[in-house]
Amino acid sequence: MQKSTLKRGLQLLSYAGNYGWAVVGVVISVLMSTVFVLLPPWLIRYGIDNLIIGEKPEFLWLLGLALVGITLLKGVVDFAKRYGAEYIAQRIIHDVRSQLYDHLNQLSFSFYDSARTGDIMSRITADTDALRKFLSKVSVYVSGNILTIIGILAVMIFWNLQLALLYLIMVPLMVYGMFKYSTQVRPMFRRVRCKFSNLTEIIQEDLNGIESIKLFGQEKKEKEDFIQENQEYVNTRIETAQTSALWMPYVNFLVGLGSSLVIWYGGRLVISGEISFGMLVGFISYIAMLLRPVRQTGMMINSATQAAAAAERIFDILQMEPEIQEVDNAYELPPVDGRVEYRDVSFSYQQDEEVLTGINLTAKPGQLIAIVGPSGAGKSTLLHLLPRFYDPDQGEILIDGHNIKELTIGSLRSQIGIVLQDTFLFAASIKDNISYGRPEASMEEIIEAAKIAQINDYIQSLPLGYETPVGEEGVNLSGGQKQRLAMARVLLTDPQLLLLDEPTSSLDAETEEQMQQALSEVIKGRTTFIIAHRLWTVERADQILVIDNGRIVEQGSHEELVSADRLYSQLYSRSLSDRLISETAGDKR
Repeated sequence: MQKSTLKRGLQLLSYAGNYGWAVVGVVISVLMSTVFVLLPPWLIRYGIDNLIIGEKPEFLWLLGLALVGITLLKGVVDFAKRYGAEYIAQRIIHDVRSQLYDHLNQLSFSFYDSARTGDIMSRITADTDALRKFLSKVSVYVSGNILTIIGILAVMIFWNLQLALLYLIMVPLMVYGMFKYSTQVRPMFRRVRCKFSNLTEIIQEDLNGIESIKLFGQEKKEKEDFIQENQEYVNTRIETAQTSALWMPYVNFLVGLGSSLVIWYGGRLVISGEISFGMLVGFISYIAMLLRPVRQTGMMINSATQAAAAAERIFDILQMEPEIQEVDNAYELPPVDGRVEYRDVSFSYQQDEEVLTGINLTAKPGQLIAIVGPSGAGKSTLLHLLPRFYDPDQGEILIDGHNIKELTIGSLRSQIGIVLQDTFLFAASIKDNISYGRPEASMEEIIEAAKIAQINDYIQSLPLGYETPVGEEGVNLSGGQKQRLAMARVLLTDPQLLLLDEPTSSLDAETEEQMQQALSEVIKGRTTFIIAHRLWTVERADQILVIDNGRIVEQGSHEELVSADRLYSQLYSRSLSDRLISETAGDKR
């Protein structure tokens, strides 16, 4: 654990290297502030021994002026120290947060298959903020406090070794207390951060799923789950606070014990004439001064341990390597005609559990390839391999003869358009959503894409037209409108390869007919793969692939597969029956 903490600390220091002059300025400020902290007891000793006992009252005003000057200088230095530390902390956290965000974008889909959104949000917000607090406050205060403790020890030894030994007796006890305290609270604070991320996850999930919660009347259950998780978070916090609360009485006792010993033994030395009264007062002042840095350092251990736990969670993410990576000599994919080949491709999400086995297929340029089969057969996975969302365990995939593993990922995906069943839209205008893949596109190009996707007339009917906000996740649009908007967004990038993952399965009959008209325009001249739930929608496909249990079990045209009277024929008959039932129900309404 200590090695891990040291490693995280060194990683943070590497960020600080970008702001060298600011770091030097803060270090100088900390050193100067420590000197100003140590000076007053020294001046007080001098004033008592030389001005008060020495009966030179005419110089006391100079002593007072010096103490005021030290206070003012310390205020200026402390301002520079705190401002500089906050500046460095904000810049470092800006860099860490930016790198973390960029790294999250680079991670493969396999990471997001198991990651929780709330946990990721917690790491990029709450955890980075815990680091900021450590860098801006804890690091400066702890370093200053440690220097102050060391400085007090040095002055005491210089003044009188015998009294300094009384101080040294407490130092091991203080160090032991700090070590014991930090080892106890660190795992506690890691649990606190995990509980907080769980709480964030529940809130985020409930807000996203509020429609389903209300639809199924599960408000009470979700409330109970939240209360339970919230209580567990509070209990963990209270347990941590209980451990933290023991630190203050422990420190107060040590400081009180030290002061008593100094007064008892130092008083005897004053009476015997071995030390001056001013030195005894100086010693007592330094012992009293110990209370603040020792107590503060103990309190800062809380923030330091929270920061250590946060740093582990952040750097755990940053150290993850994306599973999908470019080879060293990856090259740009030139403009393609659209020939796609899968050669003996197999894939599994988990070891020894193949989702696809021995897939072989060839799609010629401009062909429409329909992929059908039971749920869970591997249809979507087959398409997700083409833009390298995942890499096959064996076999290879080629586009116009280019092995996709030898291409740059950006050039590969730039020539592939994807429309999913669950369309995601950003909380922006219709125009911004359509042009998301090509922000530089002209208004004429955006409108042309919308026309092909059969959505332009609807957009023009809106009061704000293309500037109409779609709301969070497109809440202001219907399912069909969102799908056609997604079509327009893909069309604007003008991909030669088009992947359609059940784009009409959740639509009503009227909306589906509009979508079919849009699809017929969209796929012209493009090599298109479409996963179809309603099989009558792909009767005119050039090829139909029937997948079952991860294998292509049938392949051919609609007429060939129907006449074969195998799985496709059964699925097609069932699909027609569902359509008939749906239309009959619609007529009755």
